[in-house]
Amino acid sequence: MEIRLEKVEENQVASISHTGPVEEMGEIIGEITGWIIDKGLQIIQPPFVVYYTSPMEVSPEEMEYEVGIPFQGDAKDDERVSVKTMSEHHVLSRIHKGPYPQLGSAYGMMMEYITKEGCEMIGAPREIYLNSPQEVPEEELLTEIQFPIVKETTIEDINSNIEFYDVAKPQDVYEIFKIGKVTNKSSKTYLEILEPYRPALKCLEDFSHVMIFWWADRFSNNKYRTALRTKPPYATNKVTGVFATRSEYRPNPLALTTCRVIDVNEKDGTVEISNIDAFDGTPIVDLKPYVPAFDRVKDPKIPKWLSFLWPEWRGEH
Repeated sequence: MEIRLEKVEENQVASISHTGPVEEMGEIIGEITGWIIDKGLQIIQPPFVVYYTSPMEVSPEEMEYEVGIPFQGDAKDDERVSVKTMSEHHVLSRIHKGPYPQLGSAYGMMMEYITKEGCEMIGAPREIYLNSPQEVPEEELLTEIQFPIVKETTIEDINSNIEFYDVAKPQDVYEIFKIGKVTNKSSKTYLEILEPYRPALKCLEDFSHVMIFWWADRFSNNKYRTALRTKPPYATNKVTGVFATRSEYRPNPLALTTCRVIDVNEKDGTVEISNIDAFDGTPIVDLKPYVPAFDRVKDPKIPKWLSFLWPEWRGEH
């Protein structure tokens, strides 16, 4: 079936996060359904699952996923079930007909489409179960696959979601030096550090992760430095200050990404890392090792409208 661009409306969701085989999903769906009924709430859409890991990368016992059911009514979290908000956003959608083990081919088609059309994924994929094996034969199963995305945008599209303000240019100005750039080679990502700064790489390989400060040079101009409010792509029905987003347009277009360190070559000035959300050639302005005692916090809080696109912890599988 065809791949379509759709808008997901905002809804409340009752959910349970789980680590274990996907075969345990049916029992969890039943548990959430019972919870909703016991609370006197109304189920308004079919159950779905958000996958945070892939069966291609981890064992069945290590699969991390979240089961959710959209509902109407007033309810609060308890020890087992979380109440979250699925904010308004765009997805690529494809309906698959047939047994669940055949879903892999549909995922492959959607990934090819995303690459071809220049879309950017903004969250983990999910499956919506439009019927169940208890209702129809395997050949008649209908599963909607959704990939949360930002469609390829133009400057006009970006500007339509931004509120610009009349901000006087500050008198205090500070210098920032480029120390290197992001480079993509043969499906791998590297930091290429300029020769004068390569001695600063010594012992970086002793850390598992590095925090990369990079300069969003495509938005480094007077206009986008006055962008103070925006509609985030993961919650298009919200207007937030840019200090409440990770957007690249802001008073100082400084961005931060924490990446896994794969290899460090001090002599050549290269650091191989896991993927980074920066373009090829993006300037790097600083590196800092990730230290859990300083950089990880206990019991962090995020708004409900941001709670259903990413896992609580980012895995490194």
